[in-house]
Amino acid sequence: EKVLVHVGGISKLRGAVEMVRALEHLEHVEGLRLDLIGRFEYPELERELQGQQGYQRVCLFGWLPWESAWERAQCAFAGIVLFHPGPNHTNSLPNKLFEYMAAGLPVVASNFPLWREIVEANRCGICVDPLNPKEIAGAIEYLITHPREARRMGENGRRTVEEKYNWENEGKKLLKLYEELLKR
Repeated sequence: EKVLVHVGGISKLRGAVEMVRALEHLEHVEGLRLDLIGRFEYPELERELQGQQGYQRVCLFGWLPWESAWERAQCAFAGIVLFHPGPNHTNSLPNKLFEYMAAGLPVVASNFPLWREIVEANRCGICVDPLNPKEIAGAIEYLITHPREARRMGENGRRTVEEKYNWENEGKKLLKLYEELLKR
């Protein structure tokens, strides 16, 4: 299925408007759907999006228990995480990025330097300007029209999480940081 998935809070700062507007540039792609799994930050945003042409291709699941959300996400062809630029986003690492990777999904992600370092260096997705629906649509279409490459990106993401971005490795870094802080 041509299902794109976003799991988590649904807000303007997390790219909800741009996701829906990107769908408007993909009218020619039969069967494309965006599954939104999560809650809208404000009811007004849901009403605003319902007025957009691209919303016809949105399936809103609302909040689901973690297991159900990720079971549904694994049926998608890609995960999307389009946080807007800002201090709380550009220097953060969203869990959903690594969860999509762990699920074997190629990602369409914001082109922040830190995120690009992870996504592009590990060849597990495509980074885009999160404020540009046409560029977002181009990345989505690329994944649809290059299924082998998309599958390879998903495999790369899963392998990267298994080998690098996991508690076993990251926990050691955290403990080392605590040791350094305690020595001070």
